[in-house]
Amino acid sequence: MNLRNPLSWLSLGFGSGLSPIAPGTMGSLVALIFYYFFFYSLAASLINSFIFLIFIMNSFLIGIYIYPKTVEKDDDPGSFVWDEFVGMWIACLPLSYIESSFLWLLISFFLFRLFDIWKPLGIRTFDKGHGAFNVMIDDVIAGVYSAVSMIFLFTFFNYI
Repeated sequence: MNLRNPLSWLSLGFGSGLSPIAPGTMGSLVALIFYYFFFYSLAASLINSFIFLIFIMNSFLIGIYIYPKTVEKDDDPGSFVWDEFVGMWIACLPLSYIESSFLWLLISFFLFRLFDIWKPLGIRTFDKGHGAFNVMIDDVIAGVYSAVSMIFLFTFFNYI
C-alpha cells in the first residue's frame, strides 16, 4: 500500500493492519478502542443509536470506496482492516441498550473475532468472493451475528 495516500491510513486501520501478527485482530482491537472512546459513553437513546448506525453505514460505504483505491492488485490482503472496523462497530451496537460494563465490551470483541475467523452460516460464501463489497460484507455479517449473540447472551444471563 502507498502510505503517502491518506486513504491508505483508513484501509490500514490507522496502522493496525501493519501488525505482523494477526492484523485482523489488531484492527478489531483498535476499532474497539475507537468505539470505547467515542461512542461507549453515549447515553442509550434512539437518537444516539441512529447517529451511530448512520456512522457505521457511511463507514461501510467508505470501505467500498477506499478498497480499490488502496489495495492495488492484492485480493483482500490482511493489511486491509477497515472491514474489521465496520464489523466490530456493528458488534458493539447492542452495548447502548444492555448493561454498560467492560465485560460486555470484551464479549462483543471475542464474539466478533469468533464469527470473523470461523465464518459460519453464509459468511464464508462472501469471503470467497472478490471485490470491495464481498470484502466488506463478510465482516458486516460477522458483526450482525455477534450483535444478535450479544443480545441473546445478555437476555439469557439476566433471566437465570
